[in-house]
Amino acid sequence: MARYGYILLDGYDGDISRQAMQLDTIGEFTRIFIDRNLKASSGREQRRRLLALLQSGDVVYTASIDRFCSHLRDFLACVRRIEQAGAELVVLGEGLDTRSPSGKQALKTLAAFEKLDFTYQSERKKAGICKARASGRRIGRPPMPIPPGFREICRAWAEGRISGREAAGQSGLKSTSFYKKAAELGFKAPARKKTESP
Repeated sequence: MARYGYILLDGYDGDISRQAMQLDTIGEFTRIFIDRNLKASSGREQRRRLLALLQSGDVVYTASIDRFCSHLRDFLACVRRIEQAGAELVVLGEGLDTRSPSGKQALKTLAAFEKLDFTYQSERKKAGICKARASGRRIGRPPMPIPPGFREICRAWAEGRISGREAAGQSGLKSTSFYKKAAELGFKAPARKKTESP
């Protein structure tokens, strides 16, 4: 069984002492992982390494939830990875210990709130899209303009003079975009020639 500590230092809190003092109350860590800058492209690289090496029976200690994760969904995703490894999490500041029944119950409550928040945000997003469409605003990518000579290319394809791949290449579109645009203009794929049996 390994005991790991995790510390995050960002632009607002460059002092390691507060978090280190909290972890010192536990002591005897196998290793302490420290992420120093959330603005870096790597993000929480040390946390990723920590989560990747966890094994059954290991325990992760951190000073507080906001030092371990960015938001609730991130926190619950990390907890799931810890659980999948058979390890446990202890958050000292909030007194959350997943080894205890109260800790497990707290996680269930947090998961319920995260689900509630996701549903709420999803409903707000859907309502916003409906309102935008009702006012005549387009949602999503702007429609792709029809390339020059597109109708002639579609006609040649529909009459079987060129293949769909050739037609897409000549129009400068991907195959799926070509077929979709051609269908919107009323062009249909040519009927397949029946092969005569000997």
